[in-house]
Amino acid sequence: MIFDNPVFRSWYTDTVDIYRVVPVSSGNLDRQERVKVNASPVPCRIYSLSKDGPNLTANAARERSSQKMACDLSVDIKAGDELMIIRGGNLSYANEPERFFAGNPADYYDPVGGALTGLQHKEVGLLSDNIIGKG
Repeated sequence: MIFDNPVFRSWYTDTVDIYRVVPVSSGNLDRQERVKVNASPVPCRIYSLSKDGPNLTANAARERSSQKMACDLSVDIKAGDELMIIRGGNLSYANEPERFFAGNPADYYDPVGGALTGLQHKEVGLLSDNIIGKG
């Protein structure tokens, strides 16, 4: 875990809540329901920002960006999960959550099992594609 190395103890400055769509059966009716995966906010860090300006169409303005998020290897996250990330949330900032969708997670391991640097982590590509307007 990255927190084992005191140099990187405060690396995860943000927090994320993870939501996943799961099938739910109720009698003879099957439907999909979005459920929260984690019990409490998970420490993470957003980096490698790539934000485009607004894209204006005939009926709406859209904002699209792709970014990356790092978190601990133990975090249960899958491609397609909806992520609500609070920037600075792990530093006690009460910012509004930003909505993203997760790409395929990639696990990065230390060559000696995390014994030397403690830099092993999970990297997740993020997609944000939102309509701009009054909330």
